[in-house]
Amino acid sequence: MMEALMSSQLGALAIVIAAGQIATAIAVMVAFSTAFGQGRIAVAAIESIARQPEAKGSVTTTLFISMAFAETGGIYGLVIALLLLFANPLVSQFISYMR
Repeated sequence: MMEALMSSQLGALAIVIAAGQIATAIAVMVAFSTAFGQGRIAVAAIESIARQPEAKGSVTTTLFISMAFAETGGIYGLVIALLLLFANPLVSQFISYMR
């Protein structure tokens, strides 16, 4: 498959792959920053329970809902990173376009 592409096309293909790698790095940073967001959510919940112990039930419910929303962002980031890293659709489209 690679033999059919000329050297200028290989350079363009390398740019497409590099752009996919950069996008993967950004998606991984989004996924890892989710952990910091979840930590801040937990700290805020613990502080509010410490200040008002009688509101533990409603704070705990809000904590779990907030953690679920924050976790979905991290999961989406990891899914996008894995897709761009191992099943990059741009590479196959580029190769079919160049033929």
